[in-house]
Amino acid sequence: MAAQQIQQLIKMANQIALNTGALTHPEDSVQKTAEHMRKFWTPAMREQLNTYWREGGDGLEPVVTRSLEQLAL
Repeated sequence: MAAQQIQQLIKMANQIALNTGALTHPEDSVQKTAEHMRKFWTPAMREQLNTYWREGGDGLEPVVTRSLEQLAL
């Protein structure tokens, strides 16, 4: 996967988390971030970000990683 592409996914995921209240209501933000990615991201986008994270990639907000865990269920 292209480095530029994964950096864009990281940026978008972190922005979603922050816009859904990651700093003030992290529990709600986990649900909302996962819901947003489920509704509006393609399966390939979710898989790319999940693979990056599972392989030890960094730069993701904690809410995003928890959302990815939730999406894997």
